[in-house]
Amino acid sequence: MPTRWGSCTPKGKIILNPELIKAPKGCIEYVIIHELCHLIYHDHTQKFIDLQTKEMPDWVKWKLKLENLLA
Repeated sequence: MPTRWGSCTPKGKIILNPELIKAPKGCIEYVIIHELCHLIYHDHTQKFIDLQTKEMPDWVKWKLKLENLLA
């Protein structure tokens, strides 16, 4: 997974990129919360975003920080 930090299979298996361990704690939490939200909503609909925001209100900050690590 060179460009993906995590994924969730249709059967609910969450896979994390081993390189994620090098990221700041907030980034790691963001990826885990993001993938856990996929256990409830399998796409990126507004319901998914609302759930993610409920669980981690500052997720956008951590997403951007993680994206900057890829650049």
